[in-house]
Amino acid sequence: MEIVLNMVAFAFGAIFGSFYNVVIYRLPRKLSISKGTSFCPQCKHRIMPLELIPIVSFIFLRGKCAHCHTPISFRYPLIEFITGLTFMLSYLRFGLSYSTLVAMILASLCIIVAMIDFDTMEIYDRFNIMILLLALISMIGLSPLPLTDHIIGFFVISVPLYIIAIITNGIGGGDIKLMAVSGLLLGYQATLIAFFIGAILGGSMAIYLLVTKQTQMKSLIAFGPYLCVGIFTSYLYGLEIFNWYLNLFRI
Repeated sequence: MEIVLNMVAFAFGAIFGSFYNVVIYRLPRKLSISKGTSFCPQCKHRIMPLELIPIVSFIFLRGKCAHCHTPISFRYPLIEFITGLTFMLSYLRFGLSYSTLVAMILASLCIIVAMIDFDTMEIYDRFNIMILLLALISMIGLSPLPLTDHIIGFFVISVPLYIIAIITNGIGGGDIKLMAVSGLLLGYQATLIAFFIGAILGGSMAIYLLVTKQTQMKSLIAFGPYLCVGIFTSYLYGLEIFNWYLNLFRI
């Protein structure tokens, strides 16, 4: 039965991931996400329902548009797969509970934020507001943490990032707001873990791009995607990782 529920969670996530592809493509282009049908970005041909089955359609179409045969970006099925995976991980962590729903919503927002930031170097305030609302709802009846932990979480990373941004002008306001609202949701312990994960991933990518000469020292990279990985991971296991780290120093 558990295997079936895991598969259902994955399929459910992949379906939503297909819609998130639309959001990620259309919002930066100021296109409506609620009106009009899906279309090929190259030839503008309407995509038929059988061509919209998450992951499966990409495989059967061999990664090409059915009308103009232009290669379809591998990113589309990848986002569907990642969304399905995060939904399944949410269920595996929390089972049938409200925390699972919060985790799935958070995963959805993180995926959209990460990909739009990757494309545009911008994090829209509307998604930070959604995470803020998610945090407030979660704090009312779901969180086992005291209120002070959530309040400290709001400031523990966002304030240092704000100071660094003033001094260096090297951190975007969207990243600061993202860590503030996510910190309110996670509490300060998991927020520290989220930022640590994001910093390690982002720093590693920056070093890789510099070594391979794909960027220059003064070039900016999107930090949001790496923070989003840390935020979602920390919602699932942040407290456990934090306590495990503290136990390393106990005799």
